[in-house]
Amino acid sequence: MNVVMESFDAGIYTITLNRPDKKNAMDSALLLGLNAAMKRANEQSPQIIVIRGSGKAFCAGGDLVEFNQSPDPGSSIDEMAECLHQSIMLIRNTGAIVIAVVEGVAVGAGLGLSLACDLTLAAKNTIMNLGYRRIGLTPDGGGSISLPRLIGAKRFNELYLFSANVNMTEALALGLVNFVCDENEIDIKLAEIVKNLLTLPMETNKRFKDLVNNSMFSGLNDHLNMERQYVKELAAHPLFKERITAFFKGK
Repeated sequence: MNVVMESFDAGIYTITLNRPDKKNAMDSALLLGLNAAMKRANEQSPQIIVIRGSGKAFCAGGDLVEFNQSPDPGSSIDEMAECLHQSIMLIRNTGAIVIAVVEGVAVGAGLGLSLACDLTLAAKNTIMNLGYRRIGLTPDGGGSISLPRLIGAKRFNELYLFSANVNMTEALALGLVNFVCDENEIDIKLAEIVKNLLTLPMETNKRFKDLVNNSMFSGLNDHLNMERQYVKELAAHPLFKERITAFFKGK
C-alpha cells in the first residue's frame, strides 16, 4: 500500500496521506512520501495543491509506535523532523495555493502541517491538539512559529501547556481554519473553493505568497532548525522513552 497517494488533474495536484488504520500518523515512510510528493507537485506547476488524509482523518501527528521502537529516538526524530520541515518549506515556497482538507484529527505535527498551508477546510467534527506536551516534546512542523503569530503568545502557551482540544467552532474563531462544513459535505465544499480559486489570476500567487511569507513566516527556516534541534535533544533523553511507555499504558 502506498502511504502517500497522488493525482494531478486540471491544474489541481492532490496529495493524500494514506495510513488510515493509524489515522495517518507520520512514520518515516509517510514523511518521505510527502516530501517526494511535494517535490513532484512543484515540478508540475499546478495552480492548486490539496493535502488531505484517507479514512476520514487528516493526521494524528508523529507515529509514537515508531518512536517507541527506535533504539535511538533522538536520531530518528531528528531525521523525521528534517524531512517534515523540508515539506513545510516547499508548501510555503511553491507558487501554488495549498489547501489542507482536515477531517477527524489534526494533532501535533499534523496540526503544524495544516497551519503551513494557505487555506484550511475542516469537517465540523474535527479535533485539533498540539499534543507534544503529553510525550514531553516541544513542537515541530512550524507549529511554534505559526500558532503564536496567528493567535498570540498567551493562547499558544495555553494550547501547549494544557494540551487542550480545539473544536472547529473555536478553530474558526481563532483563525486556524478558513471553512467548516459537515463531514458529508467536505468534497462539495472543496470543489466550490477550488472553482473559485481557479478564476483568480494565478500568476500573482507566488508574489502574494512571498508577501505572506515575509509577514507571517519571516525567519521560518531558522525557526524550523531550532524546533528540530530541541525535539532531537528531548527525544534522546531517557525520560522520553519512559513517557512514551507511560502514554501507551494509559491508553
